[in-house]
Amino acid sequence: MLAVGLGYLVYAELARSRLGELVYDVSPIERAAWVTAPPPEANVQPSTSPDAPDDVFIAGVAGEAQLFPARWTNPKYWAEPEWAGSAPYGGADLPDGFVYVNPADLNAGRLFKAAAETLKIPAIGLTTGVYDLTLHTEGDRLVWESPVDIVGHIPGTALPGQTGAGWYFGHLESPVRGEGNVFHDLPDVVDLVKNDPVDIIIGSADGEFLYRVTGTDFVHRDDLVLAETSESTVTLAASYPKLVYDHRLLVTGELLAFRPPE
Repeated sequence: MLAVGLGYLVYAELARSRLGELVYDVSPIERAAWVTAPPPEANVQPSTSPDAPDDVFIAGVAGEAQLFPARWTNPKYWAEPEWAGSAPYGGADLPDGFVYVNPADLNAGRLFKAAAETLKIPAIGLTTGVYDLTLHTEGDRLVWESPVDIVGHIPGTALPGQTGAGWYFGHLESPVRGEGNVFHDLPDVVDLVKNDPVDIIIGSADGEFLYRVTGTDFVHRDDLVLAETSESTVTLAASYPKLVYDHRLLVTGELLAFRPPE
């Protein structure tokens, strides 16, 4: 038992020492490029052949620009379009039926009031339901209920499509209480977003709202604050690290697009 206890302490300290790896922010340049992308830059050089006209391009460059148009290409590939699409989760374009939105304009034209019902993260193959959590008494304090096999939305935080921060909680794993592991693969987003855009799609009776991940972070469970914002964002939270659970992994996305209900 002593060896097991010491081993756990060593593991816990090692896991905490790597929490800094969870911190990542998508650059403002890449975020701006999600909406407005310039054409790929071609390395145009004149031919060295004395018989060739001055406007002859290096073979293949023009074809690459046509094969990988900028709107379908992750910004990191603009300088090297031949590599576009080689990463496993695609480019920066929107799924079918979604249109880019300005959150301020969206809310000015319609007040969304419907609660979240579904949550999808295609990059990690996640599709799950969502429901509003409730408060209950635990000793002499009030605590949010623990979601079971589903993602829980914190009431009072922004609903899908609204200005403000919407907060969603789910379990990374729950070996003791058996409450599921709906966010088991959420840590994968930390690495995925460094290579390709990652989308969080939240559905309600008002339609589907696409939030693109803008950053990942962590916080100690005792320091967690449901921060507000003047933008339209969502933050997904899960207990972390595995088997320790004294911190919270945070994945934040900003509203980018909307698809009306069919």
